[in-house]
Order: sequence, then structure tokens, then C-alpha cells
Amino acid sequence: MKERMPIGFMIKQINTIYEKELNNLLKSVGITASQCAVLDYLFRSDEEAVNQRDIEKALSLRNPTVTGLIKRLEENGYLFSVPSDRDKRCKNIYLTEKAYDIQRRMEMDRKRIDKRFTLGMNKKEKAALEKVLERVLYNIAEP
Repeated sequence: MKERMPIGFMIKQINTIYEKELNNLLKSVGITASQCAVLDYLFRSDEEAVNQRDIEKALSLRNPTVTGLIKRLEENGYLFSVPSDRDKRCKNIYLTEKAYDIQRRMEMDRKRIDKRFTLGMNKKEKAALEKVLERVLYNIAEP
């Protein structure tokens, strides 16, 4: 009997394929999957002001990584940062009109990949998958 692949390895392979496909789809917009994740977090945030630490925590990324992502997104005109009123050491990050212009495209590209991932699944199976993945993420996320 063939031994099953470890769950973590399957998740890693899925992530690798997801990023590769999303990078290919977003190439025409001029952003990467990682930059898309930052923009998506900012689109979905209910907070009035979001700073770099918020993004680091939400995306489980380290400071240098987020610094580079923000820098490139600023250089490309998708966001801008302003010193915080509360703490001058922090900068609040805001989306530009250019970012909102590509929001629909990003969402469509992600949905296209999600559709492929769930090919052959009914609504109940998709909902169960989402629930299981949320639980896995909860289990491994840092507090």
C-alpha cells in the first residue's frame, strides 16, 4: 500500500501551485501574489488606520518582507504611507485609486484559481473544505 503524503507537504504543494498561477495571472497588472495579499488585506480591513505591524501580523510575515512589499507597492502607485498621529515612528498605510482600479481583476483571478481547486466538489464539500482549512489555519497561527 502506498504511503500517504504528509498533510503539511500537500499544503505546501498547493500553495506553490497557487502562487505560481496567481503570479502568472497578475503579471499583466504588474503585481505579485504577495503584493496582492497585502492589497487584499487593506481592502478587507475594517480599521480606519492600518500600519505595517498590522500587515505583518495578519499575513504572518516578517518585518523585512513586508517592508519590501510596501516599498514596491508604493513605488508602483498602489498605496501610500503617512506618519501616524499617535506614534510618529509608525506609518499608516492607505490604498490609492490605482489599487481600487485593479481590485476586481485581483478578485476574479483568485476566484478562477479557487474554482479549479474545487473542481468536482458540490457546495457542501466546498463549505466543509473551507471549515477544515480555517481550523488548520487557526491551529497553526500564532496567537
